[in-house]
Amino acid sequence: MKRRALSGLLLVVAGGPASAEIHDYMIRRLLYLGTSCGVDTLERLESPDDQRRFRAVCRDVASYPKGVVVTCTDIADDRSCTIDTPPKAFDSLELLQPRRE
Repeated sequence: MKRRALSGLLLVVAGGPASAEIHDYMIRRLLYLGTSCGVDTLERLESPDDQRRFRAVCRDVASYPKGVVVTCTDIADDRSCTIDTPPKAFDSLELLQPRRE
């Protein structure tokens, strides 16, 4: 009898069954493993109801001066998240190297 009361109380306190959602730590993990961004701040952007978009301000402003945008096409699965912003490439730095002849 006590178990039923306790389990009923837990459902009321927990607010029913949990819903799947993309959390900020999942996006931070994706950026940590997939970029050199070094997330400083992370914010959610306006997006359709069936998607989630995030913008991270990076500590590595050389490669990501305007931050990184991440789009998740499935709000219940963090594996659907993709990094939309490519890193900045500085090909002209080769001009600073001494010429080899």
